[in-house]
Amino acid sequence: MASLWLDLKSFLKTLICFVVALMLVPLLLLSFLCAHFGNELANYVLSIKYPNLTISKSKKIRTLIDTPKNAGIFHFLLQVEGPCDFERIKRAYSTQLIDLRDKTGILRFPKLRQKLVTCWGHYAWVNDSSGFNINNHVLFSTHKYRGRPVNESNIQDYVSELATKYIPSDLPQWQVIVIPTSDHDNQPYYILIKLHHLIIAEEEDLHVSEMLLLQDPDQIKMKSTFIGLDDELTGGSTTCPSDKQLSHFVRHPEHIRKLWHHLRYLIICRWQKFIYEFESLETPDGDPPSSAIPIKNLSQLLSLLLIVVVNVTMGYWRSRSLREKLHRRSSGYRNDVGRLETLRVLLFRELEQRNLSWTLARSALLNSLQPTNMAKAWTKFLWHVNLNHVILLPYNMYCELMAFGDVLLKGQTTYTSTYCARLHLYVPMLIYAQLELMKICWELFKAPRNIYEVLIEQPTRELNILHKKSYAGRKIVSFSRSIDGTQLRKRHKFDNQLRESDFSLTCLAGAVYDYFNMFTDIASVPLLLNTTCRTISKGYFTDRSLETSEHIGGVVFLQLPLHQPDADHAQQLHAIVEEIRKQQIMIYLASIGQTKYSLLTSLMPQVFTKIFINFFSYNFPITITEIYGETQEFQSSWGQKVQDVLLFRPPQSKTCLSLNLHRFGDRYRLAIMADTHLAPDHTIITQSFERYMETVTL
Repeated sequence: MASLWLDLKSFLKTLICFVVALMLVPLLLLSFLCAHFGNELANYVLSIKYPNLTISKSKKIRTLIDTPKNAGIFHFLLQVEGPCDFERIKRAYSTQLIDLRDKTGILRFPKLRQKLVTCWGHYAWVNDSSGFNINNHVLFSTHKYRGRPVNESNIQDYVSELATKYIPSDLPQWQVIVIPTSDHDNQPYYILIKLHHLIIAEEEDLHVSEMLLLQDPDQIKMKSTFIGLDDELTGGSTTCPSDKQLSHFVRHPEHIRKLWHHLRYLIICRWQKFIYEFESLETPDGDPPSSAIPIKNLSQLLSLLLIVVVNVTMGYWRSRSLREKLHRRSSGYRNDVGRLETLRVLLFRELEQRNLSWTLARSALLNSLQPTNMAKAWTKFLWHVNLNHVILLPYNMYCELMAFGDVLLKGQTTYTSTYCARLHLYVPMLIYAQLELMKICWELFKAPRNIYEVLIEQPTRELNILHKKSYAGRKIVSFSRSIDGTQLRKRHKFDNQLRESDFSLTCLAGAVYDYFNMFTDIASVPLLLNTTCRTISKGYFTDRSLETSEHIGGVVFLQLPLHQPDADHAQQLHAIVEEIRKQQIMIYLASIGQTKYSLLTSLMPQVFTKIFINFFSYNFPITITEIYGETQEFQSSWGQKVQDVLLFRPPQSKTCLSLNLHRFGDRYRLAIMADTHLAPDHTIITQSFERYMETVTL
């Protein structure tokens, strides 16, 4: 009885939160309209007042909380094997990035040449890039640091000192610093890339892989039409197994996606068959035909007109997208062709390509209305009806029975054109898709309550040393040495009760505990620490075919228990992660919507968004990011092997510590970016993480 009463109370709480959320929907819509038109008005006024600037329209969270002293500058560290040829690297950046142009002759990445300024609280790009000089951005550092040769013993201090230095404000906000080592033959050299987040956010064709000039050797070898077809059928999923990810919290709707891809594949096949039957522009080999198919009746005419309408619509959409992209690339680009003129040009081109005219249409119409042709058409129609439904009825029934027997006995059938085969394919898919849709609706119903509990009720209010420090905005870095994952599996038998990701997270929590334990005279070590977690896949560094956001996972809120690593600590973390996977599904998906489409920041005016972010970032002073990939293979565009890549995500607002856990192949590595006021004690975290990963046995 008590359990029933608790379930009833829980349901009532969920219902009340859902009703309150529904009541707030009109207010959110009004807020969205005010924020949208307010931003558009501000951008219009600024563009009129400052015609030499292009006002940034980014609504990313980093854009809203960015300040000149605490800028969102991402840092990437590449460890490259082989001799350091600075001129070769500089030439690669010049030809493959800076001076690269599209087919129209316009610079492909113009924002790499443009200065970034602030204007009435908004970011803006300076249109004039005549003063750009690549020598200010691709730099060759000295092979000595404080009088000592650069090697593995002092590279962290050297990179950390370079990270503290701001990029001059009168230059475009990116730099590539090549760091040679003293022993060119036995030691690799390093490349530190600094990149402002707005360059990636607003330069739509610029991928991180192009900025790093990185490639994945495995992807280069595996590219083929078969892989492209497999991606189409499977949805192009490239996620790692769940035991390898830190925050693999959401299982994507598999059956809905599978049904969608099957339907899309069916529509594409039917459309291609339709074009092949009525289109007369090309042969299957792609060569122009010797003679066009004559249009003799109304059905042929209407079929070609449908093809023309679809082609004109697609061509119009592509042309407008291309012109908008060219306009964003170059402020001097002008398009003198209007919308109606574009449609007229595309329509006349399609009609001329198919020799369609009023005379031909009138002839086809009159030809179809002739009594003899009408009789032939009806006779052909009736013959097909009788053939398929009367004469071939016994054979069709035989095929249906054979297909039914195959489905019962084998679970599949070769009679794919039968109704039984279609039902066997689509009915289970429809049922499972509906079940997934019902689960999604149930999660939407629970979402308001879960969001309220995760953001308001559950976060711990314990003060820690990070709350009592003031911050400068400058960043320092630290990183651990590479740790072999195979040694972990020799010491531990990982299973569903203790995943490998749980163990690495336990060691990370123990390292943070050691850091807080140094300041027990100022603030006690909290039992729980509020953190935010997300994942980034290897394609973020190497893939140029998808958007950067496609490789970035959603955010979840994790209460990290701080303790020395042991079996109980690992089990506690395992239970917390399992609870997150049940409770924070909609938070995870909403954060993905924000990453891809700026969904959340579009709902409220910027002032309220900044207040909201600053309030919650105070309670979540640490961010955890796992960067994962199946292999550790990287290749530079200038032909050298890249031994390792480290990403340092900058903490902003009230967040002061960013922990980036890399796992490429079987190698673990921790990279930390922190505020300078946390130095030099921040290195304790990397040292403790190394020690725990290599020595702890649960």
